[in-house]
Amino acid sequence: MNGPVVVGIDIKSGSPRSKQRPLYSVSIISNDGVLFEREVATFDEIIALMNRYGATILATDNVYELARDSKGLREVISKLPSGSKLVQVTGSPNNFRPLSSIAKEMGLSAPSRRDPLESARLIAQLALRGVGFEVVAMYPETRILITRNRSVKQGGSGSDRWRRSIEASILSEANRIATELDLANLDYDLYVERASGGLRRAEFIVYASMSEVRKVVKESSEWAPLRIFLRESWRRKIKFPSGDVVKLPKSRPIIVGIDPGMSVGLAILDLKGNLLLLKTLRRASRSEIIEEILDHGYPVIIATDVNPPPKSVIKIANTFDSKLVVAKYDMKAEEKKRIVSEYEERTGIRVGSSHERDSLAAALKVYLKVKNLITKIRQRINELDLPLDPDEIARKVLKGMSISLAIEEALSEEVKKDRDLGLKHKYSEVRRELRRANRYIRSLMSKIAELKRDIERYEALLREKDEEIAELKKRIELLEDRRNMEIEVDRRISARDARIRELEKQLARERWKIDLLRSQINQLTSQDKPPEGIRLTVLPSLSKDRIEMLQSRVSNVGEVIVALDASGASSGILRKLKDLGIRAVLYRGSPPPKQFIESARNMNIVVGSVDEYKIVWNGITPVIPNEEAFRLLAKLNEDLLKEKMEVETDLLNII
Repeated sequence: MNGPVVVGIDIKSGSPRSKQRPLYSVSIISNDGVLFEREVATFDEIIALMNRYGATILATDNVYELARDSKGLREVISKLPSGSKLVQVTGSPNNFRPLSSIAKEMGLSAPSRRDPLESARLIAQLALRGVGFEVVAMYPETRILITRNRSVKQGGSGSDRWRRSIEASILSEANRIATELDLANLDYDLYVERASGGLRRAEFIVYASMSEVRKVVKESSEWAPLRIFLRESWRRKIKFPSGDVVKLPKSRPIIVGIDPGMSVGLAILDLKGNLLLLKTLRRASRSEIIEEILDHGYPVIIATDVNPPPKSVIKIANTFDSKLVVAKYDMKAEEKKRIVSEYEERTGIRVGSSHERDSLAAALKVYLKVKNLITKIRQRINELDLPLDPDEIARKVLKGMSISLAIEEALSEEVKKDRDLGLKHKYSEVRRELRRANRYIRSLMSKIAELKRDIERYEALLREKDEEIAELKKRIELLEDRRNMEIEVDRRISARDARIRELEKQLARERWKIDLLRSQINQLTSQDKPPEGIRLTVLPSLSKDRIEMLQSRVSNVGEVIVALDASGASSGILRKLKDLGIRAVLYRGSPPPKQFIESARNMNIVVGSVDEYKIVWNGITPVIPNEEAFRLLAKLNEDLLKEKMEVETDLLNII
């Protein structure tokens, strides 16, 4: 199996704080994926599953879903398989975070609140990735207890001898274990209860894990005369070491008195002589003593009335780098009682046990020695009117520094602190500016992102418009092609119509000619003698070229001209017609312009339509019969007479 195996659980129903037994949803995973899942399981079934799959981590989002208090958690942890640990993935109680936000940070989907199995799976995945804090309920130390096996009894006259034999065996076994621990270089403290035959009880506190101690010491059989068993040292409080930042409270210097032994007396005074703690700890380890001391301050002096001091007291003093004060001689009980009773009368406190009395006496004796020095320090600071902490100066002086040097060093530290404070202030200002800049940058980035989205949207619109424009251009090109085609068609139709009109005119002329020729033929065939009348000269048009052609054959020109197309006649040809002796111009179809008609009348040339007169043919020559000629002549005379009368009228009007 690849990597650790993690069991993730989430409560499904019930609660450790209610009468209903809690039930859990379980998900077991490893790097290979999900190994096992169950909707409902009891805690005992979860432990069995951990043993079956070799799980080393039990993960939850709240350890108090497993137990109602710290005592219950100790029982839970004690039931876990050896080498396994309990992990809370949502952080320590001082830094608790929602499961959904942690899942989002790790790139996992948040679980449904209604699905405990999904939550259990997510919890297991987070623990597998190293998320969460281990719950520690024990000190990193092991206790070895050597005592008489109560199940072994011996009566009769040999009972005393049997008891002394067991006490001697306990002493021998304690010596053997001490030797083994020394050879293994394991640090330990030893508490014993002495008896006439040796030791009634011995307890080692070894500052090592259970696994290391088991390599050196083996537990005895249940039926042996004496009992050797190992147990882990439980903490008074559940800890989340990965989530706690340990800070030694050096702000309050204290004086600690310790009375070592099976029952440890512990007394703590501040530098004003006030009692902060007076307590008896039974078979306490160094870890427990140090934890009690740190709850009240940081020791500058540790005192004991036992000379030479026990190894445990020396190591506690070394841990704090504190001054160890040992009485040159063991104080007598009367001296201890006197010191403590005076303090009781002055403060009103009452001492409980002899261990508390001895520890308080040791602390008070040291305090009384340094009291005048501490008072002198306070007076010197007040005289100089310096903003310094007397306790901090006293800490330095009690460690061997002179008062002047301690004050000078404290002033230097204050100056440095002020400078650091200024730097911190500047740093804070810079950080605030950076935060504002970051907020501004984030807002700009947001605007940029929004503008980019707008640009993308507008680019998409432009692409759509470009496509629409291209489509419209194609349509315009098609329409232009169609329009050009229609224009070309219209042009060709116009040209065709013009050609048709021209051909129709030409056809009409040709038909007239045909009719004229047919009439001539009919006349030739129907008449025996040629008709009499005025011969007509036929011209296609009254253009200048046609008139000039008449001038070239003046001998064949009659007095009357028939123009097949007189619409383009101009007044300039009338003089030439007059010179040729033309007296009348007949037209077929459209009449000549009005100006031509007026000018012709002024020159005594009759202009009329050929349809008004009868024309006959003399062979191929058109002839206007005499009677028609007379009518034409009469019209000419009528026009002349009318014109003469108009002139006379104008003259009369003028006169």
